[in-house]
Amino acid sequence: MKNINLVAILSKQSLRSAAGVLLIVCFFFIGNSPRLLSLDAHWSSDEARWLHRSGQFMNAVEHGRFSDTLIAYHPGVITMWVAGFRAFFTYPRLDLSNLALSRWFIGIVISVGIGVACILIYRLFGQWITLVSFGYLAVSPLFLAQTRRVHTDALATIFILLSVLLILLYCKNSQKHRYLTLSGITFGLAVLSKSYSLILVAWIPVCLLLFWKYREKRSRRFFIFIAELVCFLNSGMLTFIVLWPVFWKPAFGLLAVALLGTTVLLLDTLKKQNERKWVSILLLLFTCIVLALVSTIAIRIVWLIFDRVNWAVTTPHEVEHFFLGKVVYDPGWLFYPLVLTIKGTPLMLPLTIIGCILLWHHRKDSTVASQNLRVALAIVAGVVLFTVCLSVTSKKFSRYLLPAFLMLEILAAIGSVQGIKWVYNLLSTHFGTERTVPFKKIVVVIACIGMLFVQVFPVLALHPYYGTYYNPCWKVTDIIKIITVGEASGLDIAAKYLNEKPNAERLVVQVSPLAAEFVHHYFQGFVYRADRNRGYNPNYEIVYIRDSQIGRVPQTGTLNGELEHVITLNGIDHVWIYKVKPKEN
Repeated sequence: MKNINLVAILSKQSLRSAAGVLLIVCFFFIGNSPRLLSLDAHWSSDEARWLHRSGQFMNAVEHGRFSDTLIAYHPGVITMWVAGFRAFFTYPRLDLSNLALSRWFIGIVISVGIGVACILIYRLFGQWITLVSFGYLAVSPLFLAQTRRVHTDALATIFILLSVLLILLYCKNSQKHRYLTLSGITFGLAVLSKSYSLILVAWIPVCLLLFWKYREKRSRRFFIFIAELVCFLNSGMLTFIVLWPVFWKPAFGLLAVALLGTTVLLLDTLKKQNERKWVSILLLLFTCIVLALVSTIAIRIVWLIFDRVNWAVTTPHEVEHFFLGKVVYDPGWLFYPLVLTIKGTPLMLPLTIIGCILLWHHRKDSTVASQNLRVALAIVAGVVLFTVCLSVTSKKFSRYLLPAFLMLEILAAIGSVQGIKWVYNLLSTHFGTERTVPFKKIVVVIACIGMLFVQVFPVLALHPYYGTYYNPCWKVTDIIKIITVGEASGLDIAAKYLNEKPNAERLVVQVSPLAAEFVHHYFQGFVYRADRNRGYNPNYEIVYIRDSQIGRVPQTGTLNGELEHVITLNGIDHVWIYKVKPKEN
């Protein structure tokens, strides 16, 4: 009888576990579906460039011309690998099928990255913060919009997030050195995606110092600190050398072997706490430095990379910004703080503040509570560091701040869970634990409904034009007076509208300068830029909001046409279509 009961209990537990796994899998696929659907919608800026670069990159790799893989300063290597993977399924060209396929591969990588991030968050904070974090990360509007583009920022951001979470896990569990190594590897992937990931080099010491008091053997803390930094950087450099073909040269192969040997010895020393190996390790480090210095090839390539990065940091973008009512090339220090409030969801910043306050309030409750506060402070430091460092540069875009947004989403998830616990504890204090048990589920349900209607539904309602999301706390009229609006959203709708006209393939359309290439990919007729009129006789004129904002084309157009149709997304007019009277001969 006991055996039968035991089997029944085990079978029930197995069913519950299977049901839980199935629920998590379904939740994961549903949560990531917005970034994998309607992938041929609205061709956005720079995507044609990255499709071309990825084809060029894969061609260079295929023919062994590894030096030719130094294509962009970003450097965008991961983007070119992932987008270039489409070459195995279709002939690389600039068309909608190539765009959709490249976006799909990037979306898959991002989705897997979010899944891994949630596993790491679970190990840091537990199941409830993980569930809320997944919801916030999956529908973070700016991140969701960028994950649907063939570009560098979304990939860099997910690798930055993974690197941050892994190093935080290492700080909480310093005996598990695999977290340190994996953090360095994901850091390398992030830098290969976007050069601003190098900001993490300044953040890592801050993170390690926050957990300084938990280090064993005070006399060796400094040596351990240096060893950890070297292991982290070595792992990143190894990833850099292995995945970027421009470094596939004998000199870099020797450097990679030296870096690998150094890392293995350092990790062995950290594990065994053996101080006698420091002399050999320092000698090996010296060998690596000498090898790097004597390699003229290394110096030339590294100099080229950093020269391009320096150009990107110090040179404003060639297209103007519209910011605070003015047309400028560099929006200045206020740009990114305003971006956080405009492109973030209404609860992101308030919940972040609530979470930090409540963690501070409970910091003395236990060692775990103290460590959780330090983790949160490290994430806050990351947000501040990215915001400040990016504000120093001359080239600014909202998407550059994506890493800070994802860090804030995790802090907001902490604030959500801590806030619910605080409300429940408050009710228990006033009415007693037994009387408030029935209200616990009610509090959770109310919180979930509120988050769905405030955080989730307003974002999903914009599918597939997530880039048009703006914090509803701002008025629409304020948005168009404060910041550049656009990201090419709505231009595909305008093209499809004109495609429904009789004999659409014979129509000639003049399009405002920054929008012409995006209309071209969807329109059946002939398209030309307004600033490159060679005597055409257009039937229609399309004016795009970004051109209007920066003064390249007036909103009313340049051909005295009659307004026929307006494309409105999220309450903002993005595209105006004017019917132009034919010229009299």
